[in-house]
Amino acid sequence: MFFTIENLRYAVTVKGSGRPIICLHGFAENSTTWDHIRLDNCQMVLVDLIGHGLSDKPHSLEPYLLPALLEQLHALIRHLGFDQYSLLGYSMGGRIALAYALTYPREVLRLILESSSYGLGDVQRKIQRCQQDVWLAKSIQENGIEWFNDYWSGLELFASQKNLPRDICEKIKERRLQNDPHALANTLLATGQGIYPCLRNEVSKLTMPVLYINGEYDEKYQKVGQGFAKLNPGIKREIIVGAGHNTHIENPQAFCDAVQSDLNLIIGGI
Repeated sequence: MFFTIENLRYAVTVKGSGRPIICLHGFAENSTTWDHIRLDNCQMVLVDLIGHGLSDKPHSLEPYLLPALLEQLHALIRHLGFDQYSLLGYSMGGRIALAYALTYPREVLRLILESSSYGLGDVQRKIQRCQQDVWLAKSIQENGIEWFNDYWSGLELFASQKNLPRDICEKIKERRLQNDPHALANTLLATGQGIYPCLRNEVSKLTMPVLYINGEYDEKYQKVGQGFAKLNPGIKREIIVGAGHNTHIENPQAFCDAVQSDLNLIIGGI
């Protein structure tokens, strides 16, 4: 399905029935990343974020900026008829979901973050990451999507994915190659780690139940998850065995079990 929000076309896929859960994918991914995820008694609303999948890929930077993106998502969700819902985000999608939940806390019943950050607080690290994002954005535009796929898949963050079945690896590659250079560049410049605001001090203000998921091989985000839990004792953590950064692809059954167990608390009326 396609919906026009603020003159931008958003692609949305809905599967299942029951309580709505809005699912946001990661950088250079799209909504088909959730193809192997099934949640009972849930209506999964899979959104292609702006610049990704079948949603519009504007050349202007403005629609990609976080405040604009949050407004677009909110308008889209309300257009779909949802007043209250759960929110699930992976990596970049998790950063967006976190900012969204802080902006619209009365609407988000439950927040599920998979391998996501609350942003960089150290000024020097933030400057370095911003420079890295600018370099990568320029490199993608100069060298093209094939180059980007080789570079991105070679990151240590995704090393554990090399052990996945060949067909799964091909699907990941296919999704990355579907991207347009200018759209990925704009995404990095607008919502990359370098420009994303540090929300560390806001985590304690989250009023809805929060589940933080990361893989046992992803040491970086295990530490981030620990940081979330220290900032807000109400945040529950789940470590997925046999998985790295992308737990819902590397161990989909364990991911589904963790999310389903958490969502059942809502379905059960708790």
